[in-house]
Amino acid sequence: MLKKFEELTSPKAKNLKLLYSLVRKHGPIKINTLTELTGFKHVTCARLLDELVEEGLIHDSGIGKSSGGRKPLMYVVKPDAYYLVGVEITSLFTTVLLLDLTLHIVGMEKLKMDTACTGEHTLNFITRCVDELLVKNNIQKEKLLGIGIGMLDTFDPEKGTIQDPQSFPALGWNINIVEELERKNNTKVFLGNGTDLAALAEYRLNYWKETDNLIFVSSDIEIRCSAIFQGRLVRNNAAFGHTIIDIHGRRCTCGSYGCLQGYSSLTAIRNEVIRLLKRGKSSILQKEEIEEIDFHHILHAIEHKDPLCLEVVKDAAYYFGIALSNLIFMMRPEIVVFGGTLVPKPLFFEEAAKTALMRDTSRTVQINKSTSAYNIVAQGAGCMVLDYFTEEPLV
Repeated sequence: MLKKFEELTSPKAKNLKLLYSLVRKHGPIKINTLTELTGFKHVTCARLLDELVEEGLIHDSGIGKSSGGRKPLMYVVKPDAYYLVGVEITSLFTTVLLLDLTLHIVGMEKLKMDTACTGEHTLNFITRCVDELLVKNNIQKEKLLGIGIGMLDTFDPEKGTIQDPQSFPALGWNINIVEELERKNNTKVFLGNGTDLAALAEYRLNYWKETDNLIFVSSDIEIRCSAIFQGRLVRNNAAFGHTIIDIHGRRCTCGSYGCLQGYSSLTAIRNEVIRLLKRGKSSILQKEEIEEIDFHHILHAIEHKDPLCLEVVKDAAYYFGIALSNLIFMMRPEIVVFGGTLVPKPLFFEEAAKTALMRDTSRTVQINKSTSAYNIVAQGAGCMVLDYFTEEPLV
């Protein structure tokens, strides 16, 4: 039935979709609460819930508390009714996740991007992973709702192509990602902005019941942010990376001076590390050819607490924290979620959060690490598929 939600437009179908969405958000939830939220008569609500139960989309969690009589039914979504595939494609890694309807990760595959990873090679990898993950977990292909793709690089939504794949180590990205994957997998494929999808996944997974106002920020090759306000997605993306933090600072690729992008991105960190190495600073990276040092080398050195790289990361985090404090002051979110490649590494998150909180005089905002920094975009991509069938668009 979940697949039919897209096609059905009758009042009854809309009511079923609404109830499923509320159970998804508030579950475990009892029928009396659902009647209050929807305004449905008790008998109507009960009949619709029975239909969702019969279709295998929801079930009783069994955790209802009795006040002396019969325990009330507490409805939750049935996570294995269908499955989703969420994918993140970046110039560093391609991540493929098999997800259930609660966005729990059932299976995972990753591809380290190198000179062999052309567009065709990468899409073949994704298709192979979809088939293998379904077989490995004894899931029929008919239970796959669709595939969501999250991209941090700028893409053309109409052509389904990456607009400027210069950062990718291999050529061959002039390819319609959506059409190719739909043809190879015979299922719906959706393409979305990775930062927006990360914000969406954090909201759905962790904060849906707690708040409708949060900001998601990330520092990778570029710096981006997205926000959920009043439960709806506010697209901002690259604008945060071009916040001016030093009017006499470094020249940015955008042509301006002193942008955050030039201080706190992976690109900026790499450039600063190379500059210091050329000046004779000591580092475990000295054994590498300086001009061949890439992001993987930098991340490896940070993990091994290389003093030079940690010094650069600490400065980058300080500038990020200053920009983040300005963002908090302007947008007044209840929660800030911090994601991106640098978050699980030493120092960056701690220093940036400390700097931002020191400048936040209200002291009301929470700054939290992403629950799954390396998988959150792919989880959001899977969420995009489920939302297509069950939610009103967050736009």
